[in-house]
Amino acid sequence: MSYHAVHGITPTSFSEWLEGHFMTPYSPKTRRVYTSVIAGLLKFKESQSIRSFKEFNTAWLRRFIGWNPETGSMYSQPYQTLRASALNVFWLWLTELGEVMDNPVTELIEERRRDRVGPRPSGGKRPQRLPAVLTWSDQRVLLGRIVQSKTATSLRDHAMIALILATGVRCDEVCLLKLHHLDLKFRRLRVIGKGNKERLVVFEHDQEVVGVIETWLDERASLLKWLSYETDYLFVSRTGRALTTSLVYQQVSKYIRLSGLEHRLSQMGAHVLRHTATSIMFARQVPVLQIQENLGHGELATTQIYAHLLPSVRATGSQDF
Repeated sequence: MSYHAVHGITPTSFSEWLEGHFMTPYSPKTRRVYTSVIAGLLKFKESQSIRSFKEFNTAWLRRFIGWNPETGSMYSQPYQTLRASALNVFWLWLTELGEVMDNPVTELIEERRRDRVGPRPSGGKRPQRLPAVLTWSDQRVLLGRIVQSKTATSLRDHAMIALILATGVRCDEVCLLKLHHLDLKFRRLRVIGKGNKERLVVFEHDQEVVGVIETWLDERASLLKWLSYETDYLFVSRTGRALTTSLVYQQVSKYIRLSGLEHRLSQMGAHVLRHTATSIMFARQVPVLQIQENLGHGELATTQIYAHLLPSVRATGSQDF
């Protein structure tokens, strides 16, 4: 049995600590990513014959955070930032376990702040870029491509993507939506978000999404009846099970590629729809505090980043841009 297992320092025990230690818990997605990084760190420690976590210094940490041994190249700056964040939390855990007395990751982050060069982000902070969003015409192309696809899941995918564009809900939140969370009459949605916090998302500004969702609900009922299966989840797979985040990412990215829009975007998946949804709300004159509530943003400044990325519907009189 390894030293790590004997002392209870395993990816699983770290993940359990992340889940139960904090008053505002990390999301399942963050826990998965952080745990994956720490699993890699434990392998790195053994491969370099580092006997104790007390031996780690900024040189070792910088190498682990930045270098991808599989490709022989550096990780992207955003991913380095994520890896540094995971290590910072991991060393807090090690301190509580009594394995170390101090946290060298904080020294590394401070070092990165002092040594900024050119476009590199300051210690632990990502470069500031305006989010990529779909223009009004891009949105029509995307939704039209889904309608034209006529696949076994196109009605579900149309409703799912239309709902994200109307509400800005996150990928993992979409997977957890249940029928009783949805109020089509008043166009409201109850969402359980980060930190297990519940919020009320209002999408009165969207005139078309209700019909798209009602079409999916009819299809969903027929599918579950044919499968002789019952579930409360709003969006289900062809086997009647709840969707996974990877499946949502796969489907959204597929339609973005089929629509010929991937060359314009810095990222794929549902998050670009969330960015776009926020910009749509601003363009359709939704009050900024309601937008903040819809998105689940803790800071109003985060919400305001998305203002003016799409031209106002009232200002242009159309949605041609």
